[in-house]
Amino acid sequence: MDEKLKFDYYYGIEAEQFSFYRVPRLLIKDKRFKELSSDAKLLYGLMLDRMALSMKNGWFDSENRAYIHYTLENIMEDLNCAKEKCSKILAELDSKKGIGLIEKKRQGLGKPDIIYVKNFAVVEAEEITETVAKSNIQKFENQTSRSSEIEHQEIEKVEFVGDFENRTSRSREIEHPEVRKSNFKKSENRTSRGSEIELQEDRKSNFRRFGNRTSRGSKIEL
Repeated sequence: MDEKLKFDYYYGIEAEQFSFYRVPRLLIKDKRFKELSSDAKLLYGLMLDRMALSMKNGWFDSENRAYIHYTLENIMEDLNCAKEKCSKILAELDSKKGIGLIEKKRQGLGKPDIIYVKNFAVVEAEEITETVAKSNIQKFENQTSRSSEIEHQEIEKVEFVGDFENRTSRSREIEHPEVRKSNFKKSENRTSRGSEIELQEDRKSNFRRFGNRTSRGSKIEL
């Protein structure tokens, strides 16, 4: 270009008077589309623009899926590039060799290929669904873990109470023979003491009788 073009500024809302090709922001910002070239992202935007024409013309297949007609020659003209480069850009978007944002279907000799433009937003929806699913799984695992902890604590309490009762019962069983032995010894002591007291009383009584007899004998002898 020999002469430099001079462009004016936008004033007010003048920018809204033009038509624009829309390149989805997700294709620029999302890391999953980082490998796509700028030309492939631009071509996808051009194809989205042609989807509006398909809606008007009623280009839908038997499954109500919208499609476009976009020949290689038209792409070469719009992107201002050679056939080889256009084929490479299409391959980036294709479902067979590329990321899968478009799917081509041949119609036979003399007829242009049908191109299905895939919905890029479905990827984002699937990611949200996956995130929600992971969150629900994590919540379920946390609840299950808490239930297991509570159940484990209850089992420990039952085992502790059962063990304590068993030990108490065994202590009582051991204590009973000891108490019996103690009571038996006390009984023996009491019986022994009673026998000793009774023997002493008998001795005193016999001594008194002997004394009386002796006293009587002395009187008779006199």
